Amino acid sequence: EVSKGYHRRLHSTGEMDFMKTLLSKGLAMTAAMALCTSALADDALFKEHVYGAPFSKYSNQAGYYDCSVEIGATALCIDDVKFVGHAFTAALLFSGDKLYMVSLLSAFEQQAYVQAVAALAKTFALVSLADASSQLDLLDLDRRSSRQDFAAKLSSYESVAANAGNLTYTFIEGLDRAKKHPNVTTAVAAAKDNTRVAELVIMDDGADSILAVRFSFPKLEARKLKDALASPVEDF
Repeated sequence: EVSKGYHRRLHSTGEMDFMKTLLSKGLAMTAAMALCTSALADDALFKEHVYGAPFSKYSNQAGYYDCSVEIGATALCIDDVKFVGHAFTAALLFSGDKLYMVSLLSAFEQQAYVQAVAALAKTFALVSLADASSQLDLLDLDRRSSRQDFAAKLSSYESVAANAGNLTYTFIEGLDRAKKHPNVTTAVAAAKDNTRVAELVIMDDGADSILAVRFSFPKLEARKLKDALASPVEDF
């Protein structure tokens, strides 16, 4: 949901060299193996931003501005939102006038990236990596690989995707690794409806290097769609 024309706070921070250092501290491996223990908050997407909150709650508040054109969806943004000690632009995305996602956006900084991964790994579990066209399911990989093979395949995938300028880490909050879910699909299916998912995204289009952290409740969104499909439809 981050358009290439979004330049209000996202300025170029250099070439692709930073991508090659992403695994320097083994952060992805650590996050993938972490045992997270957390109580799920009551549908809070990020801090005080609650899933399903009406558009009007924020549209009249000082500091929020319409950034729908830049984001490519109905959205309000606010600058200088703090996360892991860094300033982000928070984009609030709405569907049917209701808040469904919060996306934190900034120019890429190595320290912000490291601290964001470390913060997420405390209560979320890293379950997959993705590039522009594929996904590496870490639960499936863990099930059928030795620790050494797991680390090697994760590192290789991350390096290739990062150097291509499109890398997404997906985390699930409160995932119970003791249940040994065979893949991400079954892990999501077994999770509560209000299980929060975080996606840390790194993009580089040659002009801008962008770090984004997106928070959502995909199962609540899926349930909303299911309910809509089940509702009566007027004749036409």
